[in-house]
This record gives sequence, C-alpha cells and structure tokens, in this order.
Amino acid sequence: MFKLPSLPTPSSDVHELADFIELLAWMKGMASLREVAAYLGQTDDNDPNVGIEDSQNQIADRLDEVMHEIEARSEACRVGYPFVQDPTGTVLRSDAVKLSDVPGRVYCYLLLSTRLNMERDRILADIDGTHLLEQLAKVVLRGYLGDRACSLVFGTSKQGTFDQRINNLCSALAEGVAYTSRTGRVRRSGDGKLDVVAWKPFADGLPGKVILFVQCKTGTSWRNDVAQLQPDAFCDKWIQQPLGITPVRTFVISEAEERVRFPETVLDAGLLFDRCRIIDFCPDLNADLAKRLHIWTSAAFAVARAALDPTTPQNGVLQPTP
Repeated sequence: MFKLPSLPTPSSDVHELADFIELLAWMKGMASLREVAAYLGQTDDNDPNVGIEDSQNQIADRLDEVMHEIEARSEACRVGYPFVQDPTGTVLRSDAVKLSDVPGRVYCYLLLSTRLNMERDRILADIDGTHLLEQLAKVVLRGYLGDRACSLVFGTSKQGTFDQRINNLCSALAEGVAYTSRTGRVRRSGDGKLDVVAWKPFADGLPGKVILFVQCKTGTSWRNDVAQLQPDAFCDKWIQQPLGITPVRTFVISEAEERVRFPETVLDAGLLFDRCRIIDFCPDLNADLAKRLHIWTSAAFAVARAALDPTTPQNGVLQPTP
C-alpha cells in the first residue's frame, strides 16, 4: 500500500493507482496515463536487469485496468464523482464544479485520509481527520436508512464515560434499558470498537427496529479489523436487556474497495460503506462539519502536494469555499 510521500510502483494494486491518478488530476487539473507511467518508471520495483520493454508493457497493462476502475468509481458515485475521463480514455480531468459541491469535497477528504499516513497526519490544523469520518458516517447512514432515521456518534469521551454512553444509547433507542457488565469488571473508558449507531424507529416506540452498529476506519490497514466489532457480543456484555433485533454490523472506510474483493470483504465486514458508497448517499452537511472537513482537507492537500510535486502552484479549484 503506497502512503505519501512514497509513490506507488508498477506492482501496486489497481485501486492504489486509481487513487494516484486522482491525486494528480486534482492537484494539476488533469493527469494523463503517460504522466502516471513516467511517475511509475521512476519507482519501478523490478530488478534492474529486467528488460525495459517488459517493464513498460507491465505499466501499460496496469494503466488500462486503472481507467476501468476510474469508470467503475464514476458509476458507483453517481453524480458525485469529481473527475471525468476525456473521450480517449487516457486523460483524467478534475471537475471544478463538482469539486466545489459537497460530494466532491467529501470525496477529496476520503481520498486524502486514505493516502496520507493517518498515524502521522491524522491531526492537521488542530482537527482530527479520523473523527471527521465518524461524523460523516453519522449523516450518511441516516440518509441511507431514509426518512425519520436517527444516528449518533458513540465513540467519543466528550459524551461521558462508557457506562454513561451506553445509558444514553439505550434511552435513544428506547431499548436495552441501561448499562450492565457481564465481564466481571466495570468499564468506564473506550468505545468497545463501536463508533456510530444508526437506527430507524417506529412511532409506537416498541422494540424491534433496524439498528446499525458501525465501526469507522481511515487509511489502508483496516482489513484485519473488519470483524472486531461484534454487535451480539457487545450487547451481551454491556446492555442490560437484549435488543429486539441484533444490530447489523457495519463497516465504514475512506478507501475505495477493490471491485473484485467486495464480495469477500462484505462477508467479513457486514454492511460495507467504502468511499464510493459514502458518496452515493452523501447528503448536505451541517455548517460546522463542512467547515472542519474543509480545513482538514486543505491542510492535508498541502501535505500531499508537497509529496507529489512541490513546484505545482495552488489554485482555486483545489481550495473550494466551504
């Protein structure tokens, strides 16, 4: 997995190379396959003794696959994808209008929070980029569930201790009664891997409703974490009375999952929202979240630009007004 300031190599996965050409197109307004091939030629991880022609053929084959991935992303994001291929299919251009719209801004945030090192660059301009994904998931999943749906961010200490947050959750759900501990110890901190909860209530206020228990991950090292959150075990350990229906395990990631791996991933992760699915259901954002997302993304863009091409000037397309 390439992480800026490192560049991808010809053996990088297709979805990594697709992220790379998107970054170049966003940074410069456009990026051609020839330009990407030049970058990859600088970072060729083949043995120096391997023939140059073989390496060039490998790069060409990979880039054909990349443009197919770009096309798939455009379809999956519907009208929210902020890039467009030219008629030849060899150039990707940024769309200034879509970059200034909410889905386009969100896409760029998700792109950067995937390709930056989120251990080193998580906090930029005093804003935690990982917390932004939780806030984003809260509104996206509410939109996914539709009219009258509710959601909250669970995994934040600002809302009290762990037991207090469980009590607040049970009250909001009108199920489960209250916090308990069947582990033999009282838990006061942490989140039990639960970041966000979304649900669709009935007017009767009775138990038995669709509930999503959500874990969120930025970056690229999330595959080993897809099964960490187990809603049934979480409820058994920390909620006094069983919920009417076991919550649906849901996994939200900033990365655009590989199309070919999607069926396998959902078997492990449950309901999966990757970058494109987030954009598919991206609603308008409240002013505070939009502002914080813009500030973090602007700071992250400066980090990415310095890594990819420190001589490229900043322009208005890359700094949309929040």
